[in-house]
Order: sequence, then structure tokens, then C-alpha cells
Amino acid sequence: MSSPSRNSERPVEDEDILADNEVMFEEEEGEDLFGENMAADYAERPELDQYDPDMLDQTEHEVMTVEQRMAAEQAMQRRDRAGRRRQRSDPGTPGFPSSSPGGGLSDAEGASSGPEGSTPGSGRKARSKRRRMGGEHTSEFGDADGLEDDDEAMPESFYDLTHEKLDETLSKNQGIEKRLETKIKRCFKQFILKFRVEGLTEPRYPDMLRKMAEENQMHLDVNYGHLQQWSAQLALWVADYPLQILPLLNQTLLEEAARKFGTYRAMVEAEETELRVAVHSFPVREPIRELSTRHLGKLISVNGVVTKRLKVNNEIKRLYLRCAKCNFLSPPFDVESDKDLKPGSCIECQSKGPWKVDRQQTLYRNHQKATIQESPSSVEPGKMPRSKTVILTGDQVDSVRPGDELQLTGIYKCLYDAGTNASTCFPVFRTEISAVHVHRRGDVKLIEITDDKQAQILELAKDPNIRERFIASMAPSIYGMKHVKTAIALSMMGGQSKLTAGKHRIRGDINTLIVGDPGLAKSQFLKYIEQTFPRAIYTTGKGASAVGLTAAVTKDENGDWGLEGGAMVMADDGMCLIDEFDKMNEVDRTSLHEAMEQQTISVSKAGIVATLKARCSVVAVANPTEGRYDPQRTFAQNVNLTDPILSRFDMLCVLRDESDPVQDERLADHVVCSHIRSHPDANGDDKSVQPKLAFKADHIEPIDQDLLKYYIVYARQNVFPKIADIDKEKLANFYRDLRAEAFRSGGQAMTARHVDSIVRLAEASARMELRQHVLPKDLDNAIMCMLESFIQSQKHQVAEELRKRFSRYIVKTVSPAEQFVILLDKMFKSKFEEMKLSRQGVAPELAEVGIEMADMARIVEQDDLQDLNMNEAQAFLKSQRFQISFRVEGERIFRMI
Repeated sequence: MSSPSRNSERPVEDEDILADNEVMFEEEEGEDLFGENMAADYAERPELDQYDPDMLDQTEHEVMTVEQRMAAEQAMQRRDRAGRRRQRSDPGTPGFPSSSPGGGLSDAEGASSGPEGSTPGSGRKARSKRRRMGGEHTSEFGDADGLEDDDEAMPESFYDLTHEKLDETLSKNQGIEKRLETKIKRCFKQFILKFRVEGLTEPRYPDMLRKMAEENQMHLDVNYGHLQQWSAQLALWVADYPLQILPLLNQTLLEEAARKFGTYRAMVEAEETELRVAVHSFPVREPIRELSTRHLGKLISVNGVVTKRLKVNNEIKRLYLRCAKCNFLSPPFDVESDKDLKPGSCIECQSKGPWKVDRQQTLYRNHQKATIQESPSSVEPGKMPRSKTVILTGDQVDSVRPGDELQLTGIYKCLYDAGTNASTCFPVFRTEISAVHVHRRGDVKLIEITDDKQAQILELAKDPNIRERFIASMAPSIYGMKHVKTAIALSMMGGQSKLTAGKHRIRGDINTLIVGDPGLAKSQFLKYIEQTFPRAIYTTGKGASAVGLTAAVTKDENGDWGLEGGAMVMADDGMCLIDEFDKMNEVDRTSLHEAMEQQTISVSKAGIVATLKARCSVVAVANPTEGRYDPQRTFAQNVNLTDPILSRFDMLCVLRDESDPVQDERLADHVVCSHIRSHPDANGDDKSVQPKLAFKADHIEPIDQDLLKYYIVYARQNVFPKIADIDKEKLANFYRDLRAEAFRSGGQAMTARHVDSIVRLAEASARMELRQHVLPKDLDNAIMCMLESFIQSQKHQVAEELRKRFSRYIVKTVSPAEQFVILLDKMFKSKFEEMKLSRQGVAPELAEVGIEMADMARIVEQDDLQDLNMNEAQAFLKSQRFQISFRVEGERIFRMI
């Protein structure tokens, strides 16, 4: 009894034998040239040896080169092939012989005929006939191998799938018939060669195929929308039957890549099938919690966040077994999870076992499991986020990490789970998603910026007021609070990390702490960062633990210990936003010490010793201990935070809810206009409403929020400022004076870390303007931010004294116009309080409050503000900035109401 493998090899041998016999049989039936009349063929016949002189070409021609002769022969071969194709598509075309003896079926029709419509061996005879006629070796696509012109000229009827039926065949578990399988491969091959995006003249995917070969990639990204435009039927089958259709597309891609590039030809010779088609941009998006039985075996697209990633394992893809008795190598077995492996009997000795694995011949592939969870923002209130297991294979492994937000296209599968069945006592199948295409969203390094966006960004960076515009664009719906917006802008940009000679890493991310009274939009700042920055993780101190912020050691379904990253690990290369920072447990807050300075998280539990990366900026928000910030007390007395954690913050922002009639009226006007503009039914007039008391410094126009996101990404990807020529002496003197003042008056403790903080702030200021080097003005801006943080942490009396003492550091970074505006605000506020006291507590109207120009001149001439002079004061009174906000009546100055 013969084995299946021998029977599978028999038709190939029969085909060659039949082809040879057929040629010999035709030669025997031909005319006998060696008969008795052979000499008569060479006899002279003058009546026939006459030629028309007009048809004779007596001109001399140049000798053809070898290249010209080969080109002519190829042109004639293409002409003959085109004629045969027309004959196959239209057998009645005159002037061409039929493709088979006796006017048989065409090649396409012969392939479509099943067992009832064809005789055994008819396909081999047709192929042999074509070999004799054209000398071609036809591939499974019906075209000559290696001739791209033949592929380009293939008629559409050869790969049109419009009238094909696949549902009935698969419903009977019969698989895809050979004819339809060949047609599907033809259709996808023509798609790769010919598809053009609307508006473009060149095909899209040949260049992508070439790029794939140059980068030695193992997948080709195919847009589902493009596939749908090319063949709606094929796109529908990919969505409904991906387990059956995608392997055919993978095989077609491998054959096409091997035909053009030698890199993949070795894969074909080794019978490897690692090359795959990665379908993306599937239009139907499904939430993870809505996946059900109707999605089983179909293509799905889900969004989520990776919470866990296990180690990479080796999965058997093609198994080779040897008989343990005779050591004969059996044919390979393609291992699939849903099919049982039954080797059968040995071909050599007919033994049914035992078997041993040939580990050298067996093919493996990478296999990794990850867990994807619903995004926190998409979960409805009161519901727990759902999660699913994702299977990554081949070059997909280690392409994602915990914290990545994914847009995943995959196949929804169900698998038998013995553990679940034993616990529930009835058959239950667990489900998983086999990844087809993985797109990481939110990763700054992977975001691509188009040439048009890049041109807009570079043009925007040329604006001399780009720093002020960038800061004004931070949370434009929140009024005022310039110091907080500056701190957030610098944290988003960040500095440059460095590795010292002693292998000590200096972080480049900027940490910010915001402390203030209730109702000052502290949490809204965090929500704005979460929506604006590409990679940001939001959490609250009350609902977060030490392992929730750093890392946890958990058991998987097999009982193995694994690491699960917390919020700071998930925010790697991004920003970690912590609300209610003061509500955290002290033990949990201590676990952040290493993560905030060294930016690593060390784990040593359950036999796992590992170090995880936590390279992220921390923006924390806290409330004062007594509910409201008391300016008569020190910062340490107002906030329940220890010095070790406070020293790890580069900037401190203190928000105080103080009563100021002018600012309160502006704030109320700003909030009302914001409500009018943001209403869902707002028309064009409503959206253009602006506050009547809007205070815009030098008419600063905020940057569009969409362009702002790309601006941040471009700066972090391409700008790496270097410190070359900075005033080291000035930095040293500032640190010396500030540290001495900190020990004298209390407040924020100044340590050596704050020297690094000033350098980071200077680098972030340079990056904000897209400069590759740090200028002296960047150092001045950094010193001003650090000084403002230190002054805000002091008592009220000490703060005013410090502003005067360190005014030489502040005035250099503030324009004269800004200094005059600050001076006038203070004078108007003092005058308002004076008039209120004179009227026994009755507040005057703002229009009545005016200040004398002589008082302003006297203050300008004082020694406290040496950088201001009367010439600058006169220039400010004539400026547009002054005319918008103030008016002059005689010798008095009034506000514009």
C-alpha cells in the first residue's frame, strides 16, 4: 500500500512522461522527409522561381547588434502572447489558431471546470501544448514568470471576483477550490502592481514593496480602503473570512517579493512563510466590551491601552518528525492551534511510532502575548474596563510596551480553555485577538509630520514672539495664571537628558508641582495636558497605590510571575499627571523618589529582579492642608509634603484666590464669553465673541491647538539644544544668593538639583523657539522662572522683600512695556483700596479710579527700578498697548472700561 506522500509525487512524474510521449507521437504522425521522393524536392522548377521586382528589398541595411536582435525577438514574443490571450478570451477571433486541438476550452475556462467538466490529464496536455508553441514556463498566475509586461497586460476578466461565490463552499467545510484560489491570488497580485491612489499617476504599492525590501521588513501595510476600491468582493472576503483569505494574500506577496528581490527568494527556497500582509484602516471600529460571538473568525479593529506584555516564546510553525525505529524523515506538518497533529505511519518502515522531532529542520516563529485594555476615557462611569489577550507573531513581537495606546486590527478567535471548563463545569471557549496590524498611537517618536505641517511649523518658529504665543496657547479657556502656563509649556517641551563620564544619567524631563486654593482650575490644567500631549497618563493620588504608579508583579494564567507596569511606566517618554497629590499615602509617595530623579523603577519580588524605564515628566496638583493657602505661613506649613519629594520638583506654582475687582470682572467676562463660544448650537457670530476687557499683551495671538500639537512633536523629535556660551558666573552667583536666602527666610529648600533644573529650563526655553543652542536670554528666562517659584513659596512679607532684592534678575527678562503694566496695576489697586477706605467701605466704580501721572513719574525715578527711565515711560504712553487698556484725561490716567 502506497503512502500519501508517494501518491502526491506521482502526478509530477506522470506529467513529464506524458509530455515526452505526446511530442514523440506528433513527430511519428508527421510527413516522412526521408522517403523515396526526397530528391524531387530539390529539382529545378523555372515556372515557380519567379519574383515580383517591386517586392524585393535591394537596399543595404546596417548589421543588427545582439541587443537589437534580442529586443526585436522579445517584441515579437509579446505580440504572439497578446494574440494568444485574445484568442483565449475570445475563441472566435479570426486569424489566430485555437489554444487547444479541436477548439478546446481556454486556459481560464479549463481551470474553472471541475472533475465533471474535464478529462484526466487535459490540463497537462494544454500546458504541454503551450510549452511547445511558445517555449513558456507558465506560473500559477497563467503568465510567464519574470515578465512584468505580461502581468500589466492581463485582462480584467482573469481576476474579476464580482460574480464569484465563496459562502456556499466554506459553509460545507470544503475549503476554497483551486480555481477560485488562483483567481484570488491573481486579483491581489494585480492590486499590488496596478492600484493608483486618486490624484496620483504612479502605482502606490510597488514603491512600498521596494521600501519593504530595502528595510528588510517582513510585512507590507495595505490600506483596507484601497483594497475596497480595487475589488469590493475581495475586501468583503478579507473582512468576513480572514483565516482563509489572508494566507493566500501572504503567499502572493511572498511570490511577488521573491520574483523581484533576492532577499525573499531565499525564504521561498527554505519554504518559509514569514512575509505577511498587514491590513489596516479597517472602517468598522468595535469597543472591546462589545465583542461577541458575531465577531468570531472575522476581522475587527479595536482601540485600547497595553497593560501587560509577556516574554517572547518560540512557536512551532512547521514540524519535521523522524521515525525512532528507522530514522526516516517524514514530510513536514504545518502546525495549527485548531487542528490535531496526526503523523500517521512511517513511509519507510510503516511503523506508527514512536516519533522524535528533528529540531534542525523544524521551523519556528516568535510568539508573544499582550493584554490590551479599554482606554480609561472611553469607559462609562461605574463600569470596570474590559481587557483582551492579543497574540503577536513574527516581527510584531516587542513592538508594543505597557502604556502604549494601540489601534489594533486583528482576527477575533475562540480557543478551548481546559482551566475555565474545569472551574465552570460546562464547555467555555476563551477568546483572543490575533494581531494583523498594530499601530502605536501617542508615541512622540513615531508620529509622522507631513511636509506641509513642517513648513507651517518652521514658519511659525520665525515669529519673534513665538515664546509668548506658545505660553498664551496653553489652556486658552483658563484666564490668566501666566506662571502656571509657563511651567506647563516648559514641562511639555522638556530639556535634554545627558550621560556623564561616570555613566550617571541626568534627566531632561521637567517636574512641576501646582498648589493652590480650590476652584482655580488646577485639575483642568491636567486634563488639558492629557488632551494635548501625545502620550500622557492621568491618575489621582487617592485612587493610586505604590504598585499602581510604579510596577506590580502578577501571575498569568499559567501560574508564571510577570511584571505589569504602573502609571509612570506606561507614561515612559511622555507625561504622568497626578491629581490630589497630597491625598496619597506617605508610603506610596515614597516609592516615587527613584522614579522622579533616576527615572527608573527597580523591582525585586517573586524571583524577578528587573529595572523598568520611567522617563516621564511629572505634573502634580495638591491642595493646602487647611483648604486654603495661608500667605502668612511658609510653604512647608501649607503643604503636607516632605523635603525629599519637594526637591525633586523643578518648579513650584502657588495659586491664591485673592479679591481684585478688576481681575474678578475680567474673569467673569472671560467665563461668560467662553460659555457662549463653546455652546453646541453656537453660530458664527457667537464663536467670534471676545471679552470686552480682554487683556492681550502686545496683541498676542494664540496658536491653533491642532498645529500646537504638531509643534510640540516636531520640537521633541528634531530639536536638541546644546549649552555652549552661557554666563556661568551669573548662574553661580544666583544659586549662591538664592540658597543663602532660603536658609535665612525658609520657604522652598534650594539644593544642587535646582542647578540642573535651571539648565533644563534654559534648554526647554530654547526648544520652544526651535533653536539648537541655548542663548543668554534662555538662561535669563530660566532664572526668572526659578526665582518666581522660590518667591511664591515664601511668606507674603518676605516675598515682597525678595522681589526688590532680586529685581535685577527679573527685569532683564521682562519687557519695559510689561514692567509699566505691572506698575500701573499696583498703583490702581492701591488707589482703589484708598478710595474704598475713604468712603467707609463703599467700593468706588472702576471708571472713577484714576492715578496721577506725577505719582507714576516719581516711582519711575526711584532707585528700585533702575532699568526704567522717563524716555521709556513716554514711549509707553504713546504705544498701542497703553491706548487699548488705559486713557489719559488731563494729568490723570484711567482704565478703559
